[in-house]
Amino acid sequence: MDLLFLVLSFLAALAAVVVFGVGLFRYVGQGKYRQAWQMSFMMMTIASVLALMATLMGAGMSLGAGLMVMGIYLLLTAAGILLVYIVKKAKNDNAQGYVRYAAITLLAGLAVMIIPLFMMDDADDPVREINETFGSEEKSEEAGERIPVEVASFVDGDTTKFHFEGEAASFRYLLIDTPETNHPRIGEQPLGKEASARTKELLEEAEEIEVEFDVGPRQDHYERYLAYVYADGEMVNEILVREGLAQVKYVNPPNTTHLDRLEEAEQEAEAEGLGIWSLDQPYDSEGEEDGAESDAGNEEFQNCAELREVYPEGVPEGHPAYTLQMDGDRDGMACE
Repeated sequence: MDLLFLVLSFLAALAAVVVFGVGLFRYVGQGKYRQAWQMSFMMMTIASVLALMATLMGAGMSLGAGLMVMGIYLLLTAAGILLVYIVKKAKNDNAQGYVRYAAITLLAGLAVMIIPLFMMDDADDPVREINETFGSEEKSEEAGERIPVEVASFVDGDTTKFHFEGEAASFRYLLIDTPETNHPRIGEQPLGKEASARTKELLEEAEEIEVEFDVGPRQDHYERYLAYVYADGEMVNEILVREGLAQVKYVNPPNTTHLDRLEEAEQEAEAEGLGIWSLDQPYDSEGEEDGAESDAGNEEFQNCAELREVYPEGVPEGHPAYTLQMDGDRDGMACE
């Protein structure tokens, strides 16, 4: 339904432009074609309302982007009114009030377009601030809600399989990255086993385990769920960062609700020289960029034959070399 509103918005705007163009052409040739202009302006108003409804309901763009679309519609409407004024003046028809209407519409369009800019308070990262201020269209219905789960199996420090929605699903801990335990290129990273052991300890000792989705997409391109994980009410993501067993990484707005909290924990761990911060470098990230995990598996192994040369038994879901394309039976093991 949300996408339908967005499509209808664009169609209404397109129809408004066509009707206006036809009306203007006939007016120049025949005169008195006021109904066409009125209809086109009405359709543009409908397009603006539909665009707002689409962004509020969720249609793949933030509310800030939705306001920009509405602003563009209003600017087009102002341009249309001004064009009518110019043509009417050229034909010596009554054009009283058109300039005023065009100015009002123009100001409204500009105001709508700059609202997101005035609501930002972090000039260093405007994209993040817009997304955090307005949210995203792909909002999870469970965003902010803690959902009880049970451990199905352990993968590594920042990935665990939980029983969720009737299946054993892989969960990637949001906004953090722990050292690898079995990287296809650089092998085991310092403190990788310690991070995995700590995650396992926290979850095994907990009487209640919960996951919390953020406001953005619930899954990554590996089809892993993205969540904050809680053990007896304590956020495991934060504990790992605070103890120096993980660093804040892969920051993808709008999934940044607890980013400030995690960054504060990281600063404290670094100041105390805990875990990875006691090393010369936190650990070798092999040139991966913040914001997107490396597709090292895809780059390193083109097919199962290549992968089995390094991992004869295959690799589990969550392993850097794992890809869904190599897991034909979708059992969580690639190239077994």
